[in-house]
Amino acid sequence: MSEFLPGTQPTTRMSSGRKTAILGLWMFPYLLAAGAYFGGLVYEPAKILREQVLVWPIPQAVYGWLLLLVLLSAVWLVGEFFSVTSRETIVGTLQWDAVISSLTAIIFTGWGGWFVGTETLEWWFIVPWGAAIIDALTAAWLSINNAAQKPFMSSKGTN
Repeated sequence: MSEFLPGTQPTTRMSSGRKTAILGLWMFPYLLAAGAYFGGLVYEPAKILREQVLVWPIPQAVYGWLLLLVLLSAVWLVGEFFSVTSRETIVGTLQWDAVISSLTAIIFTGWGGWFVGTETLEWWFIVPWGAAIIDALTAAWLSINNAAQKPFMSSKGTN
């Protein structure tokens, strides 16, 4: 039985495709918000996303678009889950993922607070904001669990 000392574990680098996928995961909430915003500007049926949230009753047409945004966010969160829990994801990337997810949630919450304060909160922003918060809450927890279990698992991805 061979035991590895902390400085002698073999390291495995992540592939460039994996790094690119992780960068895409980090950018997703911004891309989703931008897509929903600009989609509401140029695509006639999506203009309903530019309606004010604080105006009642809620327009019936907004529900389908919100469902689409929720489904896209769910796919992103599942991808994020698999990325963070993968044994091939190195610890440094797990740390960056937790930091970037937290910063994204803080940025989106700041924007959301500004939108609420100026009474300009629109539907296109609600789902990316909520997804960023969910990601921040789960990313750190999953990263800590993955990083803590690496010494007990295979040596792959322990860098």
